[in-house]
Amino acid sequence: MNSLNDLRRKLGLFLKDPENPRLLNGIGVLLYQMEDWENAGRYLKKAYELDPSDQDILYNYAVLLGTRFRWKEAAAVYGVYLALCPHDEEAIEKMGDSFYQLGEYDSAARTYELLREAQKGAS
Repeated sequence: MNSLNDLRRKLGLFLKDPENPRLLNGIGVLLYQMEDWENAGRYLKKAYELDPSDQDILYNYAVLLGTRFRWKEAAAVYGVYLALCPHDEEAIEKMGDSFYQLGEYDSAARTYELLREAQKGAS
């Protein structure tokens, strides 16, 4: 029920500032947590369009795209995110998974190799 109250509060703020990408991202994340994929996608896409360089927005939008099996778009957004956060192992793995689902096995293999290198560097 706490998520629902948080969503109501953020929607109230949204009415005052409908072009705020951070607010749109927050609403999208709450809708994602409620498994309302379609509406989460609308808010996250709008947040991405307004601020395509925000790390949180990029990551959240990429995760949603993967959840919706939109692998090509997910891989592209993960690529932008990883240009900003190159050591995020979870995002590297998810980008590799996206390439794998697309049948782009060479790209997937290269991405998984980046993951192995990141894991070696972390230990």
